[in-house]
Amino acid sequence: MTAPGPLLSIVIVCRNQLNSLKFTLLTLRDQAPAAAHEVIVVDQGSTDGSAQFLSGLADNPHLRLISDDTASGRTAARNRGARASRGRYVMFLDPGVVLGPHWSHALIDTVEKDPLVGAAAGKIILQDGRIDHAGLAVLRWETPRRPRISGRSLQAGRPADSTGSLRPLAVQGLAGEALLVRASAFFAVGGFDEGLGREFGRTKPMAEGETAGLDLCLRLTARGWLCVYRPESVMTRLRTAENDPDADPRRQEMTAADDQVLLTATWLERARADFVVPAAGGVLPQENGAIRPWVEPGIAFPYSDYHHGRNPGTPASGALAPVASVIVPTCNALDYTRLCVESLLTHTDPRHELIFVDNGSTDGTPDYLQGLARDHRRVRVILNGDNLGFAAGCNLGLAAAHGRHLVLLNSDTVVTADWLERLVDAAERHPRAGLVGSVTNNISGMQKLEAVAYDQESLAGLGEFAATDAAAHAGEAERTMRLTGMCLLIKRELLARIGGLDGVFGLGNYEDNDYCLRAHLAGYECLIARDVFVHHFGSRSFAAAGIDYVAQIRHQWAIFKSKWGIPAETPFNGHVELGALLAGGFDPERHFQALPADPAPGLTQTTGAAPSVMAEPANCGG
Repeated sequence: MTAPGPLLSIVIVCRNQLNSLKFTLLTLRDQAPAAAHEVIVVDQGSTDGSAQFLSGLADNPHLRLISDDTASGRTAARNRGARASRGRYVMFLDPGVVLGPHWSHALIDTVEKDPLVGAAAGKIILQDGRIDHAGLAVLRWETPRRPRISGRSLQAGRPADSTGSLRPLAVQGLAGEALLVRASAFFAVGGFDEGLGREFGRTKPMAEGETAGLDLCLRLTARGWLCVYRPESVMTRLRTAENDPDADPRRQEMTAADDQVLLTATWLERARADFVVPAAGGVLPQENGAIRPWVEPGIAFPYSDYHHGRNPGTPASGALAPVASVIVPTCNALDYTRLCVESLLTHTDPRHELIFVDNGSTDGTPDYLQGLARDHRRVRVILNGDNLGFAAGCNLGLAAAHGRHLVLLNSDTVVTADWLERLVDAAERHPRAGLVGSVTNNISGMQKLEAVAYDQESLAGLGEFAATDAAAHAGEAERTMRLTGMCLLIKRELLARIGGLDGVFGLGNYEDNDYCLRAHLAGYECLIARDVFVHHFGSRSFAAAGIDYVAQIRHQWAIFKSKWGIPAETPFNGHVELGALLAGGFDPERHFQALPADPAPGLTQTTGAAPSVMAEPANCGG
């Protein structure tokens, strides 16, 4: 019987770095990962005694030695070590990196729990206690001759316990000298570029990002993978003299300059700059940069739910997974549901799926929806025997959805041409965005347009108005603290981290305010896609149920205040100190909401009677 392979392969490449190599191997012995692992050392033609030293370790069952006389450079040696590896994850370590206690725990935990993560790295400090690496920012230098791209370490030069270095981050670049990579992701993007980072033992200036590591991470992020910095994993980079007889300082300097030219040629027009350095000096942070906090997922979605730029995953039906899932909760008001459905079938590409969740309608809505599912393969229906409330109904749809993006849409809305493609485009152009909403005619807050040039009852002229407005605001996205649930795109990666809507808001209203706050706490932004217009009639399910909407809003405001610790005497629409609400970051115990088990494996699923969250009738679809 074949023994199972290791979980982790540690690859160390060296050339005439005997002193540094000894330090690294010694601490690797003392701080060995608890996970099953192997160590692969690739020696590329050392003449300083490294080969003899390594031969003395040949009886170590965890250690494999590869002698490489090709003189092809450091990154080529890394790739050779990776090709020889058997682990699910590959850890690249440069000689001179000294490992701290439990260094591997956080890194392995990150890639094991988050299927979006392609690479992870920890904090690297210098011997004097200053930070050398806490994730890399991508800088665009507006030099007089030609702009260039480089990577710079976040928090460089600050004390190891600097506040800014203590929170996990999703970034675009990580240090190649101490980098854990998911093997499948590494080989999918072609490994390290062997034209970059060829020199061994080159002295690295403070804060400089290694070009080969940055390039690899940029290729991973371009394919949809996350690169994550974990401060819990701590290492020290030594400055040891190697006395390499073959070293040529001039050649090393020229090679470093070549690396910058090649990196810039590849990524100048493709990479998102986190910061821009103007020719006149200073540093300007960029709104569409990709650095944000990383929160561990609370929902373990299947690996196939994430695309990473390749073929989409396969849901239970065996069909290709949709790009987006549109979830429409319904509760009576059938005439408005019909209008919504007609607009969805007309203006939503068939590669997206439509999920309708009915909360105990008694006006013929269930029969209408079941007929819809029979006639359209992309339509699925969940029928609840009782009114479960808006949040609970939406959560059933979220749990059943297969799309990379999940869109909550009220049943009293009418969508317009290309609405979903524009929402998805805004989400994918802004890595920090977790939620994206449309503009509309009838809602509270920043999403409402001051005036619309069409008949809001008959909808005459709606299509023309929406097209004109979209053209005038093509590609525009505006950050906001709050989005309404009337039309709300949720990235699946955000759903995995903060869960679904909070059922305590069962009557409807304020569950969207709550969700936006939780998204901000998890490090995500809320965006308004200014080129997406969706018509909203407004509160039609409330009207059908005979609910006093004003009284309902005030009731929900009391629930919201209680949950978030807002003083009870704060009046409706009164001032709330958002800074206090967002202090402390995301707390899974307080801010995560689990989803129900997948309620709809087939086209139609009827759920049994269940009590509402509250005794009063709930808003279910707008």
